[in-house]
Formats: sequence, structure tokens, C-alpha cells
Amino acid sequence: MVTPRFGAANLGGAENLIRELALHAPAGWDVEVATTCAVDHYRWLNVLPPGSGTEDGLPVHRFPVSERDAWQHERLVNHLQVTGELDPASELYLLGSSVWSEGLQRFIEDEGSRFDALVFCPYLFGTTFWGSQVWPHKSVLVPCLHDEPYAHMDAVRRMMSGVAGCIFNSRGEQALAHRLFDVRADGVVGMGFDTLPPARREHLPPAVAALPPQGYFVYMGRQEEGKRVDVAVRYVAEMARTRPDLKLVLVGGGSYRVPAYAEGAVVQAGFVDEASKRAILADAAALVNPSEKESFSIVLMEAWREGTPVLVAAGSEVMADHCADSGGGFTFTGHDDFTARAASFLDDPRLREAMGEAGRRHVAAEWSWDAVTGRFARVLDAIMAAQPVAGAA
Repeated sequence: MVTPRFGAANLGGAENLIRELALHAPAGWDVEVATTCAVDHYRWLNVLPPGSGTEDGLPVHRFPVSERDAWQHERLVNHLQVTGELDPASELYLLGSSVWSEGLQRFIEDEGSRFDALVFCPYLFGTTFWGSQVWPHKSVLVPCLHDEPYAHMDAVRRMMSGVAGCIFNSRGEQALAHRLFDVRADGVVGMGFDTLPPARREHLPPAVAALPPQGYFVYMGRQEEGKRVDVAVRYVAEMARTRPDLKLVLVGGGSYRVPAYAEGAVVQAGFVDEASKRAILADAAALVNPSEKESFSIVLMEAWREGTPVLVAAGSEVMADHCADSGGGFTFTGHDDFTARAASFLDDPRLREAMGEAGRRHVAAEWSWDAVTGRFARVLDAIMAAQPVAGAA
């Protein structure tokens, strides 16, 4: 498995996904991980020591991030975001100045022959783009794909169509990929979740413990406008004008700053440990996820595992499918339906409990590790079996 970051300290969704898949690999599989020495996904500094070792029982090979023209990379990213396109040379320069490691690339070239499959995640980094072209007939992508300008680049289309196949996190992500690319072979796997004892309220951070149970909404994840955290803040702050005790708890960090008009309606919990995260979710009226760019949404499953319903952006096909499949949440398109559905969670405890329990049952049935590991084995075996026999006409 090849990923630009790896380890328990890495908080990105794609990195968590690939780590959990590696740790829960099907019986009989020997899994190794190749990654970089970086931890911070903003500056990509080489923080961890290079070399091979064992982490959580897995062989892990770390290589330094190579020098890159970050300024030029950001210039091209901004141009792509504004115009929606780049010329072919600029696409390759963008991917060439993305996160990449010469040592990691050489490892794939030199050691790739001893692996049955090379699994790359996520799609938009140089480690995936360049690494997957060394042994394309046995390279499989876990792309974590969003409908964004990157996904429409011709270089990405060629990569997605040239590898052995793709493993998707959801039907929505799979459908998007089929609209954009000619994928050779694929299947949906996702991520699994263990059944846990009930969360304990005493683990709530003091600022959250002071709030009434089921009297607040919670947003968890990167606090960036690209994730539309500003939408959640604005909508809850407007509700708080007539419900002065209502709060939105923000968990995580990022570049977003709460505007002055909303400060009284927001509690910033920052980064919290796992026990505190579970307690915050369990005590909330609902999880709010306004992002429209999700390939799976781990936090939805984490909320449902605690018996907490969700309120998510209808513009995310992935999360809308999860809600339709589970009955564990509502979607919203704008201010009015957000307000109406959020109010129903506050005013109707039985509705909240029923939808939260529906979500809990859905996670147990569809997203247990037994279910996910079985899908992982079947999908990867099918992808590799679909490849042409070496030397065949």
C-alpha cells in the first residue's frame, strides 16, 4: 500500500482509510506500506526518520519527500480552480510538483516485482500518479475521488483508465468515476468500524459538558471553507437568534475563523482524543456535515455508531446515498430546509432516537470490519483476475 502519509498521528480521511485497511487486511495477506517522512499535509516537511521498520505490526518503509516547487504548484492549482482546466504540459508540471519522493519511486521500481498488487491512495498526489505507472497491470487505486477540477484533468483520466482497477468507498464515488473515466475493473469496499461500548459523558471537554444533552449540533473535521464549515456556522448562528441556548461545537482545526456575528453560537473544542470525540458525538442532537466533496465520510459512520443522526449536504451524492440506505439522517439544500430539519432533531427526541438507531444498525450490518474485509478480498481478487495473462495475444 502506497500513501503520502501514514501513521496513527495522521488525521486525513484517506490516510486513516488506508491505515485501517492495512491493519484489517484479509487473513493470509502479507501487507507492507510505502510512504514518506511527512506528517503535515500543508508544508510536507520531512519530520519522521527515513528507513524501514514495523509500526502497529506492519512493515513500513519511509522515504523523504523530494524537493518541489511549491510556489509554482500553488499557482497552477489556483489557475485550475478558477478556470477548470490546464494545458497538458501544465497538468504534468502540477503533478510533478505535487508530493513525490524519489526514494519511494525507486522502491516501487526495484521492489514492485515481489508484490501481487500495489494499492495507491489517494488519487491526486504525485506518489500515486507517478508510482502507479511503474507496474500499471497490478496497480490498484483507492482514489477517494471528488467531483473537482483535479478529477477532470486529462492526465488523471489516463491514470485512472490505465491501472488495473479501482476500489471505491461508496456507490456515489463509483458512479462519479464511471461518468468520468473508463475504469477497467472496480468494486465498492469502504471502511469498517468496530462495535464499541457506549460512550461516557464524563469524557466530554468542559466547554461541551456545560451544554445541555442533545442541545447542540457538532461539526467534525477540517475547518476550511472548501469543506463548507462556514455554511454550518452561518445556519446554526441564524437559528440561535430564536434559540439562544443553541450551539454548534466545532471539533478539529484548520484555516477557518469564526466570524464575529457567530461567536456566541459556536464552541470550539479543537482537537480531542478518541474518548472525547465519541462523547461529543453521542451527546449531540445531530452531526452536521455540509461538505459536498466526500468519497465516504468516516464521521457519518462514527456518529451513527454512537446512535446520533446526521444532517448532510444534499449536494453530496455519497452522503445522500448513505442517508437513503440507512434512514439515519436528513439532507439539506439550503437555509430553510436545514433549519426545519435541524429543529426536528431538537424538538422531537423520539425522531432523533429512531433515526440515530437506524444509523447504528446500518453501520453494524454494512460497515462492520467483517463485511468490509470480505468485500476487500473479493474486489481485489476480482480486479487482479480481470487482468490480461502475461504474454497473451
